[in-house]
Amino acid sequence: MNYSDLIQSIRKRFKFSSNDSFHLEYSSPACSSVYLDNESDFKMLFCCAKIYHMDNVLVTVVKDVGKSCSSTSVVVDDCAEMIDENDYLGDAFKDGPQKFFLSDEWGSYLSHAGQKFESIADFRDKLRKFAVQSGFHYVLSRNDSIYVNAVCANRDVDHCGWEVLGSVASINQCFYITRFNNVHTCRGMIRNRSHRQLGSKIVRTCIESTVCLNLGLKPREIMSNFKSTYGYEISYKVASRAKKRCVEKMYGSECDSFSMLSWFREAVLETNPGSSVVLEVDESTERFKRVFVSYAGQIQGFKFSLPVLYVDGAFGKSKYKGQILAATGRNGNKGFFPLALCFSDSETEENWLFFFKNLKALLEPQGRIITFISDRGVGLLKAFDLIFPGNPHLYCYHHLRYNLSRKYKNKGGEIVVADVLQKFFKVAYASTEKSFYFHLKNLRDEGGAATIDEFIREIPLEHWCRAFFKGCRYGIMANGIAESFNNWIVAERSLPPFAMLDQTRMKEMKMMSERSVESKSWTTKLTPKMEKRLKEQLDRSRVFRVIASHENVYEVRNDKYSYSVDISTRTCSCVKWQINCFPCAHALAAIQGARLDVYDFIDPYFTAEYYRMCYSFPIAPLSNVDASCSSTEDFILPPVTKRPAGRPKSKRIASAGEKKLIRCGRCNKMGHHNKKSCTEPLNMLL
Repeated sequence: MNYSDLIQSIRKRFKFSSNDSFHLEYSSPACSSVYLDNESDFKMLFCCAKIYHMDNVLVTVVKDVGKSCSSTSVVVDDCAEMIDENDYLGDAFKDGPQKFFLSDEWGSYLSHAGQKFESIADFRDKLRKFAVQSGFHYVLSRNDSIYVNAVCANRDVDHCGWEVLGSVASINQCFYITRFNNVHTCRGMIRNRSHRQLGSKIVRTCIESTVCLNLGLKPREIMSNFKSTYGYEISYKVASRAKKRCVEKMYGSECDSFSMLSWFREAVLETNPGSSVVLEVDESTERFKRVFVSYAGQIQGFKFSLPVLYVDGAFGKSKYKGQILAATGRNGNKGFFPLALCFSDSETEENWLFFFKNLKALLEPQGRIITFISDRGVGLLKAFDLIFPGNPHLYCYHHLRYNLSRKYKNKGGEIVVADVLQKFFKVAYASTEKSFYFHLKNLRDEGGAATIDEFIREIPLEHWCRAFFKGCRYGIMANGIAESFNNWIVAERSLPPFAMLDQTRMKEMKMMSERSVESKSWTTKLTPKMEKRLKEQLDRSRVFRVIASHENVYEVRNDKYSYSVDISTRTCSCVKWQINCFPCAHALAAIQGARLDVYDFIDPYFTAEYYRMCYSFPIAPLSNVDASCSSTEDFILPPVTKRPAGRPKSKRIASAGEKKLIRCGRCNKMGHHNKKSCTEPLNMLL
């Protein structure tokens, strides 16, 4: 009850007309006469009742008649009900504040006969939401392109009279309600935490703006957000289908996505002159084969990144699967720089040939010798040797470890394999030939000469061992940059090809813009990470003594070892300067001993200037307002794919050789087990 309700109740009880004037008074232990003139006074009445533990309050009604007054009394007897028990309960037992949800307005979507809706689809959507919020179910006795007639689902059982009928007006194609009975005569309606008619169609209209901004939103995140925002629980399947409907509304169906690639090629070449977009379609069947994309900003910016390229393939996770082949560079701040992307039906030698041919067309005009890093994927090696026969090619060390561990399957325990891999690590990282053969001998003794010799014969030394690589490898041993890029686009990989390419383009465009802005605030000569590395190396160089031999050649010594440094050829006997293409601590000591500027001996790719140039060529945005007027009307069919058995995999499975070794808390040994799963025998002293 509020003050207005009290006034209306008094007028009705004493039959006062609208012209009658009266006022209210009541007494409390603190004051004999208190006026009750407004809502604030009414609330104060209940506060007094709480303070003085009064179950009812006697209110005097004083009618004003000219200069005289007549009075009567009325009892406000619900004061006890107005006492808030939360004032006397602990925090754990208090009722929380009422939360308002965005679904609260759904209950007002249908109100009266004659109500107008923009379309029949708009009416169906609002009808579903109205039923969900009102807590009942309905069935459609008629549902076509003109008429919709919905009745309560309990009509046959409880003879409920709820019904709504409407039709589309031929003049404006709007939908109008012609008959609406909003009274339920069935059993009571109760809103539950979920509703069977709360399907993906309703959820899609609620989340499409969120999904548009974040396509990486996972179904479980959608479920949680929908519960907190709309107050209803939805299943994982509904959330997943709702997200799929959002993507289809943005980019069309997965089948139509392949036809949109023709428009995408035309739009990129028009807005980004100098880009490379090659689309191949099987002429006989008109089915999609592959597409290669590299934007002009990436091509120009790659000239100022390190002359290395990580090539790798990742599986697509959309309906038609496919394979994503990527070439990723590395900037001077140890970050990745995407250069080219290819979407194909599978990872085959033919598709790798297509990818490398188009990649070579981009790299040849730059005139640089590019070092490639790969994991020796299916068809990659043969295609690479055909297209880039003279380029340095490094094999990912982690994948080699996995291949070596497979040689010992069922031949030894985890401890044996861990020791073999640890010694193989020292062989691969050996900087000199003497060091290589020394560690190789230990590896053969541990892992067996026959097995190790057979494994090494399969992979040429110059592709994986630092001691035999001729050239500058920038300290690279693994394909980690490619893995980082694949993980960066993990959400986009679940989209159809056109959506995947478009979303990846926007992501790359945003990244290049942000890095360009960020680099303008740098004040150091090198990039931040390389400047930090230089300072660390300079600190290490302080312990060395420098002795001049002849021009540009120095001997650098500490208490135990001596090193030969030639600053003219940029070499050191520790070989780290040659391997990392960055001065080692011995080289820095010699450079400072010669009173030269250390920055003159650092590769220009590590400078802030080159980094800024790398991101000074933006990717231009695309506009699709005239997509329907495009001159390309090619209809491209999706590739023929065979669905693999079992539940589709969405995450990359780490190989056995890639798993990190951990120390068991029970046996204190390195391996892939922990204290709970340990089965190693313990030698305990009794």
